[in-house]
Amino acid sequence: MSSPLAVLGGLFDPVHKGHVSAARFALEFLSTQRLKMIPCHLPNHKPEPNTQAEHRLAMLELATASYPQIEVDPIELQRDRVSYTVDTLTELRKRHGMLVFVLGVDSFNSLPEWHDWQKILDLSHLLVLSRQGATLSDETLSAVDIKHRRVDTSEQLLSSPNGKIIYCENFDYDMASSEIRKKITRGDEVSAELDAKVVQYIRDNCLYQN
Repeated sequence: MSSPLAVLGGLFDPVHKGHVSAARFALEFLSTQRLKMIPCHLPNHKPEPNTQAEHRLAMLELATASYPQIEVDPIELQRDRVSYTVDTLTELRKRHGMLVFVLGVDSFNSLPEWHDWQKILDLSHLLVLSRQGATLSDETLSAVDIKHRRVDTSEQLLSSPNGKIIYCENFDYDMASSEIRKKITRGDEVSAELDAKVVQYIRDNCLYQN
């Protein structure tokens, strides 16, 4: 069985401990040594980030510095245009072979709204992580033809080259960057949500002060 490259994208505005926990969970679950965290430049299906790309990239590098298996890849920031996941996965597939795209249940539920989303399943598997209070959308499950794609173990997932979906119900976190930004603006404590180096970077650069 070949070792896949796991891919976790997002705005990371700011990156929080839930993001890093998701990356570490994916590495362990897939028994792989490779995961890329990819900050989005200009998302197609979300509002534009509050913070400049250079700051989001720097915070992500600080938050993952202790985890050598996690690589921060600025591939989307270098495009200087709308970020389409399908373009990123196409490029990574050519470079690295088998891919597993890691996403939360909220993002999975919006998948049919993404640009050229069907091709994503031609390029990668999906590892969908549960989140407190969120459930899988019946409409999305139908759209992706879940009966023919869902598997229950990482071994089943990786026995195919692409197109399989696994839902991990035992991963759970209750953090949202939007709420963390509000707390920072109010001057509330965020050490439970953010790495200490990220907190210091935010203070040093006066981010999220409005």
